[in-house]
Amino acid sequence: MELLRAIRINQKTHSYMPTPADLVDMYAEAVYNFCRSMAYSKEEADDLFQETYLKAMENMSKIKESPKGFLFATAVYIWKDWKRKHARRNKLAPEASLDEGEKMTSNTNIEGDFVQQEDIRIVRELVDALPEKYKIPTLLFYNAELGVSDIASALNLPAGTVKSRLHKARKLVEKGLVKNGYK
Repeated sequence: MELLRAIRINQKTHSYMPTPADLVDMYAEAVYNFCRSMAYSKEEADDLFQETYLKAMENMSKIKESPKGFLFATAVYIWKDWKRKHARRNKLAPEASLDEGEKMTSNTNIEGDFVQQEDIRIVRELVDALPEKYKIPTLLFYNAELGVSDIASALNLPAGTVKSRLHKARKLVEKGLVKNGYK
C-alpha cells in the first residue's frame, strides 16, 4: 500500500508523479538541511523550507524528471531572492552572526570536540565565502547529497559544468585551508 502511495503513474505520460505528501515524506529532511546551510538563521531556514514546499505544491505539474532536484532548485531560487533582500536590509540594520546550532555532544573529550567544531567552522566559512556559482553546487552535492546529474537538472546546467564547478570549489576550499595552516 505504501509503495502504491509513494508512486503515482500519470496516465497520459506514464511517468511517476509523487503526491504532495510523498514529497514531504521522501525529501523533507534533506531539503531542510539544505535550507539550514543556505539561510542566515534558523528562523530564515524554517521560512525558506516552508516557502519551498508551498512553491512546489503550486507547481506540481512542472515536476517532470527529478522531484528532489525540483525541490532543491526551488529552494535555490527563493534563497537567491532572499539574499538580495537580506543584503539591502543588512545595510540598514546589521544582524548578528549565523547561529551555528551545534553543541558539543560529549563532555569527556572537550578538546577533541572543540577542535572538530573549529575545523567544521573553518570549512563552513570557506564554503560560505565561495562565489555563488561554486557555493550552490557544493552545498547541493555535500549537504543535500544530490548527484551531479540532479544538480545539473536543478540548476539548468550541463553535467560537465557542475563537475568543473565542484572541482574548482574543492580547490578554493583547499587553498583556504592551507592559508589557515592545514596541510
